[in-house]
Amino acid sequence: METQLEPKPTRKGPQKQGISIAFASAVVAAVAAVSFLPGHDKHRLHTSGRYHSWGHLLAFSVVSFVVARTTHSRSARILLFAGSLVLGLAIEYGEHAVYHNSLEWKDVLVDGLGVICGTLMAVVTQPRQG
Repeated sequence: METQLEPKPTRKGPQKQGISIAFASAVVAAVAAVSFLPGHDKHRLHTSGRYHSWGHLLAFSVVSFVVARTTHSRSARILLFAGSLVLGLAIEYGEHAVYHNSLEWKDVLVDGLGVICGTLMAVVTQPRQG
């Protein structure tokens, strides 16, 4: 009697998700690290000055886009969306606590707009599972 071997299931899906999660983690860590650079380094990177708000919008759009693309689950995306909003507030509060400057509520608002934009782009552009 000959035994047929069943094909091994591919791990492409979970492996791809793992890469997405690792990339999302790296993006979040980079945004947090840049946020706490000394003032002269922030100026050199144009994270302060006239492009400051655009930098916040772009950074949090990228963060939320990458994070939202790690899952197809609606409930997970809602949690990740909320987490991205909390990240923006936490970074602004952390800058306030570390540098003793006033809390920049405009930055919190722009971070939130970036989270909304990035999440919407991720949802709209994600291929359907089928």
